[in-house]
Amino acid sequence: MAFFIVEEKCIGCTLCAKECPMAIIEGETKEAFRIFAPETCIECSLCAWVCPANAIQNGYGEFVDKMKKADRPVAWIDEEGCTGCEVCMESCPVDAIDKVRSIEPSDTSPTGVCRVDYDTCISCSLCAVVCPWDTISMALNQGEAVELATAQGTYPAR
Repeated sequence: MAFFIVEEKCIGCTLCAKECPMAIIEGETKEAFRIFAPETCIECSLCAWVCPANAIQNGYGEFVDKMKKADRPVAWIDEEGCTGCEVCMESCPVDAIDKVRSIEPSDTSPTGVCRVDYDTCISCSLCAVVCPWDTISMALNQGEAVELATAQGTYPAR
């Protein structure tokens, strides 16, 4: 079920169209925008999270509130359960998941594990939906994920 822009509330600010990873929102500045390919919508909520007019409804008809990037959930991969199968990497619309070597010294697997770039993750949850091992959750926001990854030694040094 795709998201829907309520034309009467839309102020034509263009933010939803700029943020949509599927590029399926169109309109003219200062006029109502619309989702022109609802069957392609991945229901990531980005359009709604940036909407200053609260004009976007989810597939259940509920208006989705604006949300700051730091408060949005990000994908968290439990590296102990990750097999490195890459299904999550293939499903990510913004290439926010990479394959890395496990930090666990006892892991000699040549496949490595998958890890999320929290700055790139758009919170769409597609990776969590397709993971055959149920090792991906959307329970943490970006700050919490970075804090936990730093404590575990899995946050990449910049």
